[in-house]
Amino acid sequence: MAQQMRIKFISEGFREILCSSGVKEAVTEAAEAMQSKANENNIRGGNGYEVKMGRYGGGRWVAYVSASDNEANAAEAEDKALSRAVSG
Repeated sequence: MAQQMRIKFISEGFREILCSSGVKEAVTEAAEAMQSKANENNIRGGNGYEVKMGRYGGGRWVAYVSASDNEANAAEAEDKALSRAVSG
């Protein structure tokens, strides 16, 4: 019979990892790949998607990919260029 096991997470350790430069690089790399795919999906042409980096609540790294011009907005609205980049 299996025994129950308790795991105690050390929040400060997780916070350290999530705020590290290694995580920032991984988040940046993933966002830039998504940006590139969205720009490829943009049949209207151009590089209308941009990556913005930040920290969630001043802590962990987050990235946002968003349309930076009207053509990219139209490409998402009509062709789902960014949505298709996110879904694979």
